[in-house]
Amino acid sequence: MPTKKEIVTIIEHIGLWSKKNIESALEEQERTGNPLREVFQNQGLLPFGEISPSLFFQLGIVQQDLPPREIPRDILSLIPGRIAKAHRIVPWDKVGENRIILVSDDPINILATDYFKKAIGFTGEIEIRITFPKEIDQLLEKYYPQEDMEDLSRMLQEAGSATLEVDKTTEEITSEEDEEALALQAPVVKIVNLIFVEALRRRASDIHLEPLEKRFRVRFRIDGVLYEIVSPPKRIEKAVIARVKLMAKMDLAEHRLPQDGRIMLDIGGRPIDFRVSSLPGIYGESVVLRILDKTKMLKSLEQLGFLEHDLDTWSKLLKYSGGIVLVTGPTGSGKTTTLYASLMILNTTDRKLMTVEEPVEYQIPGINQTPVNADIGLTFSNVLRAFLRQAPDVVLVGEIRDPETTDIALRAALTGHLVFSTLHTNDAPGAITRLIDLGAAPFLVASAVQGVMAQRLVRVLCPYCKEHFQPDDYHKKILGIKDGDTVDLCRPKGCNECNFTGFLGRIGIFEIFVMNDRLRDLTLKRVGSAEIREAAIASGMRSMRDDGFEKVRRGMTTLEEVFSVVGEE
Repeated sequence: MPTKKEIVTIIEHIGLWSKKNIESALEEQERTGNPLREVFQNQGLLPFGEISPSLFFQLGIVQQDLPPREIPRDILSLIPGRIAKAHRIVPWDKVGENRIILVSDDPINILATDYFKKAIGFTGEIEIRITFPKEIDQLLEKYYPQEDMEDLSRMLQEAGSATLEVDKTTEEITSEEDEEALALQAPVVKIVNLIFVEALRRRASDIHLEPLEKRFRVRFRIDGVLYEIVSPPKRIEKAVIARVKLMAKMDLAEHRLPQDGRIMLDIGGRPIDFRVSSLPGIYGESVVLRILDKTKMLKSLEQLGFLEHDLDTWSKLLKYSGGIVLVTGPTGSGKTTTLYASLMILNTTDRKLMTVEEPVEYQIPGINQTPVNADIGLTFSNVLRAFLRQAPDVVLVGEIRDPETTDIALRAALTGHLVFSTLHTNDAPGAITRLIDLGAAPFLVASAVQGVMAQRLVRVLCPYCKEHFQPDDYHKKILGIKDGDTVDLCRPKGCNECNFTGFLGRIGIFEIFVMNDRLRDLTLKRVGSAEIREAAIASGMRSMRDDGFEKVRRGMTTLEEVFSVVGEE
C-alpha cells in the first residue's frame, strides 16, 4: 500500500488535486475533527471514493479481502467507537509498540494518518489498508454496536429538552398539517431512522411503538421475545408516530380507525420491507412494524431444525403428485418459512408452482406469486379458482380460513394438484376436525389430506457462549436420561454475539401426521381430535414435546424453551 507522501505526489502528478487543496483539507480536518471525505466534499473537490478503478491502479491502491479473525479487545480499544463510525476505520493489528494497522473502505483516510495519530495519542507509524465496504460494515456492526445506541440515547435526551418547531404540546397537535410538519423535522427523522437501524442490528422481527399513560415505550421482538429499548420522551410521541405513518403512506388525520401501510427502505445496502399497522388506544395510536429483510436467504429444512426422522417423513410428503399437505400453528410459529423452504425443493423447471399469499413475504424466482387484495375482490378463494385454470402442478394457499377456500382447496387436491396451506390448530391431528368444522365433507378430508405438520418455534442456545453441564435429577427425569446415555445438555450464559440473552435465533419443533387407512376410517367416522391423535401416535407420529426434548438432549435449546410453547404435563 502506498504511503501518504507517495499518494500526494501521484495525485499532484495526474492533476486530481493540488498540494494546496490537500493541505487546506487536512488543516480543516484537524480543526474540526470531521471525516476527511466530508471536508473534501464541503470544499467542492472530487470525492476520492468515486474515482475510477484505473485511478486506483495508478495510485497503487488495492482493495483487499480481510482474512477471518477475531480482533482482540486491546486492539479495538485503540480507536474510540465514535471515530471508527465517523471515519469508517477499524483497528486491525498492532506490530510491536510502534506500528498500528488500520483497515478502511475509504482510501482518502490514507491522507489522514497524522490526524488519527493525534486523535488516539499515538506517536508511532500508522498503516491503513483498504478493503471493501461490506467488510467494514460487518466489522463496525460487530465491534461497535453500542455506538448506535449511544447516538439514539443522546438524540432522545436532546429531543426531550429541545423545543420542536411546531410550538404546540402533544395534546394541541390536531391538524394533519401540524403532524406532517413534526414528522419532517430533522431530529424526529433521525430518531426514527436510528430505531430502524438498531432493530436490524439486533435481528428484531418487529418494532412496537406504544403510547402509555405517562411514557412512550419502544420494544423490539427478538427471537419471539419482547425487549424494551431506550424510549423517546412522551412529548415527542405524536411526532414519532406521525413520522412512521407518513413513511407508510397512511392517513395522518385518521386516529380513530386501524390502518395498514408499508415502508420500503434501503438500509446499509439491504432492501428492507416494513409492514406497518396502527391501532387507536386510550393513550394514543399504537404502531407495530413487522420487518422483512429481503436479503436474508431462505432457509433449508435442515436449517429450520428438522431432525432425521421428521426430515425423512416431510420429504416423502413433498414427493406426492396430488393431495393437500397442511402446516398448522399459531401466528408467528414459522409456518410460512417452512412452506417456502418446501417450495424451494419443488421449484424445478418441470413443475409449475403458484402461490396466493397475504402478503407475499419473499419473492422466489420461478414461482408465480399472487398477493391477496380483498378491496378489489381478490380473495384466497377467487385466486385459487383462477389458479386451477392455469394448470399448476403445485399450489400454495397462504391460509385456509373460510368454507369456500376449504372446499376449493380440497377439490383441487383431488384433481391432480399438490396443494399446500396453513391452518390455526393446536396440533397436527386437530387439522382434521378443523377442516370438517369449516364445512368440508369428511369423505373429502379423508381422501384429500396426505399429511399435516404442527410446529412451534423455540430459541436456540447461543453457540458462542452456551455452557455445557451434567444432567441433574430433574433433567434425567423429564428427558428420560439413563446412566450411560450420550447427551449434551447446555444452558444459556450471554455474550456480545447474542446481546447477552444467551440465545441466538430460533428453530422449529415439529410433529408430522401422515394419513393412513386407520386415520381415514376415523376421519369418516367424525371422531374427536383426541382419538385421532392417539391413533396417529400409535402409527409413529412423534409429538412436538418429544421433538423438543430431543433438541434439549442435543444441546440445541432448553427445557424451559420447550415448555414455554407446548406447556408442561
